Amino acid sequence: MKNLYKLLIGVLVLSTVTSCDDYLEVDHYDILPADFMFKTEENVLSGLNGLYDTFYTDQHGSGDDETWGFKPQVFAANHSTMDCQASGWDAEWQRHAWKPDKGSLETAWRMSYRAVDRANRFLAGLETADASIFADSNSKTVYEAQARAIRGYNYLYLTKLFGRVPMLLTGETYTTSVGKARPESVDETYAAIEEDLSFGRDHLDWLPMNGEYGRITKGFCKAYLAELYMLKKDFTKAKTELKDIVDSGTYSLEPCFGNLHAWDTHWTKESVFEVMYHEQGYMGWGADSSSDAMMWYGYMCAAPEWGGWGSLCLSWEFVRSFEPGDKRRQYSAVAKGDTHPITGQTVGVTSGFDGLFQGSENMPTVYSLKYWRCKPGENNKVFNPISLTLKRYAGIMLDYAECCFETDDNATGWNMIRQIRNRAWGNLEMEATMTDLPADMLNTQTVEVPDAETYYTSYKAAKGYTSPVWKVALIIERRHEFNAEFSLYHDLCRMGMCKEWFAAEYPKTAANSSQEACLQTGDSFRFFEHEAYQEIFPIPTNEILTNPLINQEDQNPGY
Repeated sequence: MKNLYKLLIGVLVLSTVTSCDDYLEVDHYDILPADFMFKTEENVLSGLNGLYDTFYTDQHGSGDDETWGFKPQVFAANHSTMDCQASGWDAEWQRHAWKPDKGSLETAWRMSYRAVDRANRFLAGLETADASIFADSNSKTVYEAQARAIRGYNYLYLTKLFGRVPMLLTGETYTTSVGKARPESVDETYAAIEEDLSFGRDHLDWLPMNGEYGRITKGFCKAYLAELYMLKKDFTKAKTELKDIVDSGTYSLEPCFGNLHAWDTHWTKESVFEVMYHEQGYMGWGADSSSDAMMWYGYMCAAPEWGGWGSLCLSWEFVRSFEPGDKRRQYSAVAKGDTHPITGQTVGVTSGFDGLFQGSENMPTVYSLKYWRCKPGENNKVFNPISLTLKRYAGIMLDYAECCFETDDNATGWNMIRQIRNRAWGNLEMEATMTDLPADMLNTQTVEVPDAETYYTSYKAAKGYTSPVWKVALIIERRHEFNAEFSLYHDLCRMGMCKEWFAAEYPKTAANSSQEACLQTGDSFRFFEHEAYQEIFPIPTNEILTNPLINQEDQNPGY
């Protein structure tokens, strides 16, 4: 773990939409006394800002550290559903063939504990800071609230991936606790997360400190507390937190779905929390040598036919799943025969790329428009200034809908879904302007939106789902709303719908079926059976090798 007492980071690790866009420019020091950070408020803030750096990549790290925030997250949450697909070693994700030595899992573990480690060092030092150094009597508490919320967020992420994880608390690090056992029950982890996020909720405001967007807020804490309560099946508590967010008026839906991933555009009213990647003076190869605030997901998401590397394709099943009129299809994907609305490049016009699949590993010729927003490499645009949005208001609304259904408030649940679909059909676009997509993609008049309950009743029967219709509606709306946005598999697991999902959306390929037939129909190949143990991932091999209190007998079942 990097030592915070070296006073951290010499790069811009977050930015803002206010005039305070320099708050994370931190002077670099080599060797400093252990208590130096807590001698002045300015130094305390520098240490706090170092915690925010953990949301960003580590361009000098190993494995997938350079794509932290995107690749490990999208593999576990989206490729595992088969709606996103990849070739090479990455294809293990949609085949459910991941193993404990999978590099992305090791990155997720290490980078999350990097954040926990820094938070614990910071919080321990903050306890020793004299109250007289703070200009405002509430500042120390506000700094603590942000640090604890970051720690709680990381433990929640680790828990969704791995279940029970070692709990390092204030003052504990991998230096002081070389070995740390997993708790006997995940309830211990849940309790620590709840305590941290509740503290943040109770001591932070709806708007970020000093107007510095990128900081943790009350809305962030409530949103992730609700997620925790939903994991615990306490839908009453989750509903309370989510209703407070809805009633606060802090957030609203972005009128045009296509603007949500616009180039160098940040913090719309829909954003509850995002990691901002900005357009900088130079965005070509080598720009990451002086900044961790760089990500090249455009190359990962663009069509190989047009210069992409193909780490993220979308399935034909995903493309075919949209209802007529749902504009999320044209704002989320470009498929064979489609012309990219920004670059003008048509997919599937080049020999070797002109089928439903391309390449020796049969990747679908369908690509994400959310992150492919320019010609890769053109005008030295290697790195992409597109925010990675971790939580947005549409997710709050669908989570709230789920809690309403679970607490017999069906009318409110369907109303939340209706509002999401109303935006999806473009009925808010009359008040919108397009950011980087062509303006003629906007609706100029309202259209009729099919009733969700009626539609999904038929969809459920046709696909063979057995869950209540509201569950089917929620999971398909999340599918269309959050493709490649780091949440779908976790939602399926929490809702107990994985087995149904694969049976209904990706029927198992018959052992004697012709692969050539699938290539002609666009059907994905699925030879695996979904197993319940795969709803959490294996403890990474490196942790078992280096932590003396975790051995193979402590591994998650099935691995």
